[in-house]
Amino acid sequence: MDYITATEHLLRKIRERKEALSQTLAGGGVENFEQYQRVVGEIAGLSFIEQEIQTLHSNMEDAND
Repeated sequence: MDYITATEHLLRKIRERKEALSQTLAGGGVENFEQYQRVVGEIAGLSFIEQEIQTLHSNMEDAND
């Protein structure tokens, strides 16, 4: 598996997890404020990592061209 394929796989998994967490929030799946904070924090962390991987992915594509 090359780096481009690996980053695409990671991005897909991150997006799936973010979508699942968003659905949990939208569907009222959190029982208290503590759980809400955890879910929102996880989404924020995933968003940060997603952006970093996208940047890395773009840089690797540019290097291969």
